[in-house]
Amino acid sequence: MCKRAIRALAILAGVAGLLAAQTAPSRQVARFLQELGKSGYLVQEGQVGIYDFDLAYCNSVIWTADWPNPRSPYISAAMPPVPGQPVANSGPNEYRIREDEALVAIGMTPPPVAYFSFNMHMFRGSLINSVGPPLLWIPVGDPINNGTVRTAGPTPYNQPFAAVFTGHRRTQADVHQMLRNAGLQQAINDQALPPALFRLGLDPGPDPLNRRTDAFAFAMRTAVAEDQQTLDEYVAGFNNPVAQRPIRMFRVRPMASGHDQIAPVFAPDPLPVPPLRVAGTGTTELDLSPTLELLKQRIIAANPGHTATDLPIDPAFEDPYPGLQRAKGWLILPPGQDGVAGATSDASYLASGNFTLPSGTFLVAYGAHHRATGKASYSSVSVYADAVATVGLATVQSPKLQGSARDYIDDQPNADMFYAWTFTRGTSSGSHVSQLLASDYCQTNYPGTYRPIDLNTLRVIFRAYMEPATKTHPAEPELIFDRLLLFTPQ
Repeated sequence: MCKRAIRALAILAGVAGLLAAQTAPSRQVARFLQELGKSGYLVQEGQVGIYDFDLAYCNSVIWTADWPNPRSPYISAAMPPVPGQPVANSGPNEYRIREDEALVAIGMTPPPVAYFSFNMHMFRGSLINSVGPPLLWIPVGDPINNGTVRTAGPTPYNQPFAAVFTGHRRTQADVHQMLRNAGLQQAINDQALPPALFRLGLDPGPDPLNRRTDAFAFAMRTAVAEDQQTLDEYVAGFNNPVAQRPIRMFRVRPMASGHDQIAPVFAPDPLPVPPLRVAGTGTTELDLSPTLELLKQRIIAANPGHTATDLPIDPAFEDPYPGLQRAKGWLILPPGQDGVAGATSDASYLASGNFTLPSGTFLVAYGAHHRATGKASYSSVSVYADAVATVGLATVQSPKLQGSARDYIDDQPNADMFYAWTFTRGTSSGSHVSQLLASDYCQTNYPGTYRPIDLNTLRVIFRAYMEPATKTHPAEPELIFDRLLLFTPQ
């Protein structure tokens, strides 16, 4: 057989395998639901769908967009209340979880991307007292990501998977057995909701904003596709009817008699706090510092007639578990005081403070290209507007950043270990420039919506996601911090 025919057969076999994998979850979901009935468990299905923070802000649904990661769609879940449960949620995508309940996700992982993850967050509540801040938004532990996920196939991508979120040991064991019986034995992933850290239960407490039990929210992140159209099609699948979406989410619990399902059936059997992945390899980017200084000098020299000002860059968000212990809530404050704000332990975040960009001024972000140095699966630079709205104006991810520093240091052998990118409201030539919107943010991006946004108050956030060697965030001491120059006409 000729090589062309062999290659064609291999492609057809790969397509057939992908199609088989895409239809597998519907069969496995049906078998899992049958197993639930046999095992004396009740089930309610939620709705997993796309959540656009900027759109929600423009529609006046939320009071801040909270610096969403642009071009990286968020997938969330709305779950029904338990029968007899008081109305206790402030939003459709947050929910309380009974002590012996589990939330179970079954579906397909995304197509090949630089990063994806599944994570449960404690959205409202506090470890240290019964009141706490209005919003805390703490990831409950290390995410299930494309470096750690267990699937039913040979790769992390386009494969069936199941994820179990619970704080109860017996419930977890029962759900595992049901998933194994459904054919997902190799694809079970766990994220514990340890009662040592989180208050499980359906009692909202006397005040719906300050409760005795915690509220949770599910989030899935995806970023930097190998083929953007394929990822777009995957994400668009979340607009399908619930039973046809790429991921389905169920709340399952032991059966109780009567309409009221609030009280747990099983005795307490708490799962422990799981170990966290350890950041850092001991290898740093700091040997690149001399070239970084040269890059800065070349950027300044390339813009005569302007005064260059260094804008301070600091760690942006509190680490999750320290934030939980200190009750650092979801606040809009200078860098280092933002609380956790939904940040994942899979990323290192740096940020400028808020600043203005008057007419004739522009920004140049530059630094080590963390993907090229091996310290991140992907990195990005994002510009946000309005000190409270914090909506995304522009973002540039590592594939586009690659090679951009050659505009200034093409004569250096390590030039591709760096990036340099310009953000401006004026007209500017060059391939490594992003134009920032100057007016009508909501109407331009989401026709039919309107909400005033201060586009003159900006902030820049730098992200570095998942070091391949550790499967968690890069350690900050091993990174060269990204930098930001503000150029003002003389």
